[in-house]
Amino acid sequence: MMSAIKGIISKSETKVSIALIGLTNSGKTSLVKRIIQSQEFLHGSISAVSELEYHTVDNLTLTTWDLKDHIPQYKSLWKRSILGADALFFLVDSTDPSVFEKIRQLIIDVVEFNSPIKMLVLASKSDHKSSVPVNELLEQLDLIKLDRNKCECDLFKFSSQTGEGLYAIGEWLNKSLFKQKERIIDYIELRASLILDEETDRTFEALFVDNPNILLLTAFRELRRKARVFSRTMRIYGTGEEVIEIANYKVVFVKEKSHVIAFLMGNTDPIQRAIEIARNVLYNANSMNDEHLNLRKLVGDLYPLDLPR
Repeated sequence: MMSAIKGIISKSETKVSIALIGLTNSGKTSLVKRIIQSQEFLHGSISAVSELEYHTVDNLTLTTWDLKDHIPQYKSLWKRSILGADALFFLVDSTDPSVFEKIRQLIIDVVEFNSPIKMLVLASKSDHKSSVPVNELLEQLDLIKLDRNKCECDLFKFSSQTGEGLYAIGEWLNKSLFKQKERIIDYIELRASLILDEETDRTFEALFVDNPNILLLTAFRELRRKARVFSRTMRIYGTGEEVIEIANYKVVFVKEKSHVIAFLMGNTDPIQRAIEIARNVLYNANSMNDEHLNLRKLVGDLYPLDLPR
């Protein structure tokens, strides 16, 4: 299965390089494996620089560098492989606050030595209960205080285990590398939805098309089966995301605690908006009594412009 990030880059005719830097055990290798999702790739390292590794598949090269107490600013390989990359990811273990002060200073050094720079800070291991929330990470890493004239910086949380946040990373790359224009709101066209309560095994379903054809009805039936497969796969995790294709449709799955929500939508609809809708619908559904939950009405009330026109 192709990852969302690799899928975006595979559409480009040019070679793309992404640099991943961070302390040891910050999640760089796990993210590389999640992006590549293939056994057929080239892996390389340089004996004189043990902290540097290359991973290449098709037109994508991922370069990882283990940082220690300082930025190796004057090493030629650092300049060529890391600063010369098309995109820079700085990975942070979100479960280890003891290293946040060191990372804060390393980020400051990266910006000061190399401005102007565009960087994405990625807080890994978001599926762990000890993962620090985004607002606390922003404060402890002092990202808000970075000089915007020197650095364009964003922060996302992600999990290589559950896939949470990977589609947001893909959207960021799409806009950063390929200059895709961001619309104020990029509406989608939801065809169907399902919520599965893992504790009671009860489902709530909704078709948003008044006169569904056979293709849609067949896809919806398969959606029910796939939702349970996703639920079993993610049972040990508190949150998770996945995107698959069924027939000519795209399906987004999101898990929050003991509930799974799925949306069936058009094959070219933007994934990130669907994930945001799914999380908000699930949040509102959890605040309602099951006996009064009308999924079609709830989605229609919250997102009327994302239903078939």
